[in-house]
Amino acid sequence: MRKQVRCDYYMVNVKNFDCIIVDAYGVFNFGQGISKAVIDTFKSWIEQGKKVFILSNTTATNEGTVRSYEKKGVVKGVHYTDLLTSGQFAFEDIQAGNLPLAGKKFYVFGTANFKKTDPVPAIFADSPYEAVADVERADFIYCGIPQLKDEQGCPYDSTNVKDFLPQVKTLVKTGLPLVCANPDLTANEGGRFVVRQGTIAKLWQELDGKVVMYGKPDPHIFDALVARYCADTLKDRILMVGDTLRTDIKGAQAAGIKGALVIEGGVTEYEMQRDNLSLSEYIVKEGVTPNYIYDRVTDEPLF
Repeated sequence: MRKQVRCDYYMVNVKNFDCIIVDAYGVFNFGQGISKAVIDTFKSWIEQGKKVFILSNTTATNEGTVRSYEKKGVVKGVHYTDLLTSGQFAFEDIQAGNLPLAGKKFYVFGTANFKKTDPVPAIFADSPYEAVADVERADFIYCGIPQLKDEQGCPYDSTNVKDFLPQVKTLVKTGLPLVCANPDLTANEGGRFVVRQGTIAKLWQELDGKVVMYGKPDPHIFDALVARYCADTLKDRILMVGDTLRTDIKGAQAAGIKGALVIEGGVTEYEMQRDNLSLSEYIVKEGVTPNYIYDRVTDEPLF
């Protein structure tokens, strides 16, 4: 039984905003799929004259993400206005050869592409950068999907960052910087919150390694979205809606944008339950206070 959160007092009125930026997982995309009730709410916002933008931490590019969502019934121009992914943000620097570090050769930590065998991460394809199999030849390390391998060499996920500690320690000792294109700490895979790139990047930094990060909570990705899609909109008319304090809300506020935290079905609810914390205790723990709180975006049940 999840903790009940009374948040009516904090409910945001979308009439006060012209552009609404939404996270994907924990807002409309959940472990059991897309919430039609939520995307119908997005559709109603657009029909009211609002602009709705998806800002997602994922290594997929904008184009690939648009196609993926369309297959799931989330249609650009109907349920959202446009989107920007952390993968796209990194992809643009990669394709231009403009990563903020020296050298063009990289070694992949983990799995290059989710559920694919291609050893080269998709965002590096046809770029000036070259993947190498030997870390001694690399100029930097790319944080792929953190996965371990079984006795047959097949990759599998883990829920425990300690499983990756020996390998990460060895790589940090090389002195090479880590490039991370998805700062999310975990992902829901089959009902399990497994370790993802952001957790590895955090561990890397704790071990005094250098990390080049693309995505939330870096305020630059919020600035980029605003510059591309709603440059004529005042910051106080823009709202970020997300399920995670440390990425969605922290990043938005750093960029001068108000943030609305969504509880039900997302990272915040999961971590509150895991650590047996009330919402107020969780906010203190994270050190980030949202401007508004949603139990969920829609008045209807999620599913």
